[in-house]
Amino acid sequence: MNKQIFNYGQIKEKILHAVDLVTQPIASTMSPKGSNCIYVDDKGDVRYSNDGVTILNSISVKDEVENAIIEILKGGARKTNIEAGDGTSSTLLISSILIKEGLRLIENGHNQMDVRDQLLKFAEDMKAELSKKVVKVKDDKDIKFIANISASNNEAIASDVVKIIKVVGQDGQVMIDRGFNTETEILEDAGFVIRSGVFAEELANKQLQTSMLDVPVLITDKRIYYKPEAERILQTVLDAGYSEVVIVASDFIGEALPFFIANHINNKVRVILIQEKKLNILEDLAIYLGGEVVSDKKGSLVDKITIANFIMSKKVFSDPAKSIIARDKKEVNKELDRRVAVLRREMKNIGNKQDPEYIALEKRISSLTTGMVTIKVGGATPLEIIEKGHRYEDAINSSRCALREGYLPGAGVAIFNAFYNIKKNISPDYVRMFNKVAEANIRQIATNCGEIPDMIIGTFLQSENDNWGYNAVTGKFEDVIKAGIIEPFIVVKQVITNAISIANVILTSKFLIVPDVEELIDNKENK
Repeated sequence: MNKQIFNYGQIKEKILHAVDLVTQPIASTMSPKGSNCIYVDDKGDVRYSNDGVTILNSISVKDEVENAIIEILKGGARKTNIEAGDGTSSTLLISSILIKEGLRLIENGHNQMDVRDQLLKFAEDMKAELSKKVVKVKDDKDIKFIANISASNNEAIASDVVKIIKVVGQDGQVMIDRGFNTETEILEDAGFVIRSGVFAEELANKQLQTSMLDVPVLITDKRIYYKPEAERILQTVLDAGYSEVVIVASDFIGEALPFFIANHINNKVRVILIQEKKLNILEDLAIYLGGEVVSDKKGSLVDKITIANFIMSKKVFSDPAKSIIARDKKEVNKELDRRVAVLRREMKNIGNKQDPEYIALEKRISSLTTGMVTIKVGGATPLEIIEKGHRYEDAINSSRCALREGYLPGAGVAIFNAFYNIKKNISPDYVRMFNKVAEANIRQIATNCGEIPDMIIGTFLQSENDNWGYNAVTGKFEDVIKAGIIEPFIVVKQVITNAISIANVILTSKFLIVPDVEELIDNKENK
């Protein structure tokens, strides 16, 4: 395939046009008074959203040069969303300023590598300054404030998110699914989640669900096959005074399965059978409940099984999709704490949140710590349900970020004040660029609210209160912390880091090489 080679002098206008194409519709969503964007997805379905990353993913153009620039912007903004779960719009807005101002500096004789170094220094100075102002989450009220901002001032969603976070914490699994009613349902499944449901229909009710309270659980990596094995398990339970048992094993086959079913139907010993083939999950479950896996390597179940091999569970629930096994959380479990710490270190070593191993570890920690919540998003139309689902996702991600590293004043206040605190250390040639960065979010929010940005900025400059900012909902200036206009430190940190990364990719390059458009058209027509 032939390629076209351009230097930046030839395509500067296309670069700037591509930046505006992406930034303008997404920046217009910022603040509670920001707008939605209608778009057509890859399947040709019409959608609407005010979620920056969702809109971003729908953007592409025919021009190969502009599309290459758009893909660079997408990469950096998506990284903010992956790392922080929010901040896509702000990342694009700030990167667009840095690109435009950076190109201006280079045209005026500045070396592009010197510009890069100044940007990197600015990023480190800003993050260090911002870290001094971090406030730790104290209570549910703080979480609700964070969630409300991310959900575009939707208090119902914010209230739901507070409940969800109290169940799942920082690591628990949250599933967002389409509901079948106009009202949203929050389904809590607190406990260790195994993604394997009712093993045999005969062991469940008509809805294929079953549950038990204060029940002994046997966890084994063995495939239970023989009838004597099943008999010994049930007899051991009966002898200890129990009439119910839960068995989590690699498989249930041969003579054992019909024996378990017959005893269950005849009410001799009710059973819940759960299949789990992965040894690490079996070990996680055993540690979660405070016991050990009965390993096939240590001998036959028939010869060795005693009531000491069973571990007590407060509640077990199983349906066609999953099983949830809950423990008594009042009991101290130091081994569980150690297990979670080890898994978190493994996640940190992997680093990449998109890595399958990272995702698997995240799910294991979820099961060990909190369990799962399913959000059945309600709405009048499919479009409304999808849009509302995006708000739930953003609000949950932001709340978790705030729990991990705290929060800062929102509405652009934190970045604005941090800039003025480090301004004396900035080279005079770069003050204009970074001043525009500092004001970017405030100006965009003002524009989206129908205000005059210069007047809003003027009021900021006159204030001596570091938390003084513009409330887009009330249209008044006030202490944004007290008003609940706050944002996670992680989000602000990632916005600065990734906006500068995007700008540096473009500013440190002099040439762009793309496929020959005419050849691409010819190839498509020939096909």
